[in-house]
Amino acid sequence: METNKTVNCVNIAYVFKTSLGSINGSWTEGNVSTVKKITLPNGKQIPYVSGQSLKYQIRKAWKEMGLADKLSEVKQAEKKAGVDFTSGEPNLYLDDDLLGYMIASTGENRRRTAVVRTSAAIGLFPFRNDRDLGTKSKEETGGDVSAGGNIFETEIYYNYFRVNILVELDRLGVFQDFELAKANKGKIPPLTPEQKKERLNYLLRALSHIWGGGKQSRLLTDMSPKFLAITFQNTKSPIFLETLAVSENEKLNTKAINEVLTGNSRIIKKQLLGVQSGIFKNDDEIIKLSEITDIQTTFSNATKYINEELFKQ
Repeated sequence: METNKTVNCVNIAYVFKTSLGSINGSWTEGNVSTVKKITLPNGKQIPYVSGQSLKYQIRKAWKEMGLADKLSEVKQAEKKAGVDFTSGEPNLYLDDDLLGYMIASTGENRRRTAVVRTSAAIGLFPFRNDRDLGTKSKEETGGDVSAGGNIFETEIYYNYFRVNILVELDRLGVFQDFELAKANKGKIPPLTPEQKKERLNYLLRALSHIWGGGKQSRLLTDMSPKFLAITFQNTKSPIFLETLAVSENEKLNTKAINEVLTGNSRIIKKQLLGVQSGIFKNDDEIIKLSEITDIQTTFSNATKYINEELFKQ
């Protein structure tokens, strides 16, 4: 592994599993709530969870961690049909720094591209047209029960999803004038190394227990990693973006993971792998991957590396 260049990004790739979910909805077609899907060249469709949905779940996780005072206030758009926006003060707020913002306000237009770049969560198996049938009963309201309830359906799936997140460390806690309010231009210094470490660790904590999505009152979904790869790199590249795969017999493709790690060894300064046992059907193969541990130990080791090795002055 190459060590003479500064680490400028963290690549976080993982697989999560849902046994029965409907995480990210699309349009309602008649009485059917559909899920987001993309069509493959062979005509099959796979479900996905959008990047914006993932970022929403990250922000929600921060709130649940008790970090509401570190999050930017969401403000109502000036126009009725406008888009709500945050304060746009990345020096003060965790989400404005890491997740970015765009403010289209009279005389104060500004934007910050997200430091935390996220892929969509891509389903690894085709959508099978499964639906959950529901009825809205009239029994409790004294309606005509013999007429039946209002029928509705929800598209659902059993699937594994892969996610890739790339964090630009050279931009974390560093602010350009075009990103700032007029009154702050030229006046906001970068965050201290300790502040940068804190914000990066908040991201890891959120990902370690992330859950949510649509229909959570009846289709509760755990979106946290079941296989996890974290690489600290000296070159920005989402090396796992098209790599993580699970076969139809639910085996994780360890050969592809090894190929990516070996092929990118020159740009990887530190690699950490984790797995939750009992999820995949080839634990015996997975545990042979280099220095692999359980998921929470992997997150803990990443935090240790961040605190001891990153953002040195």
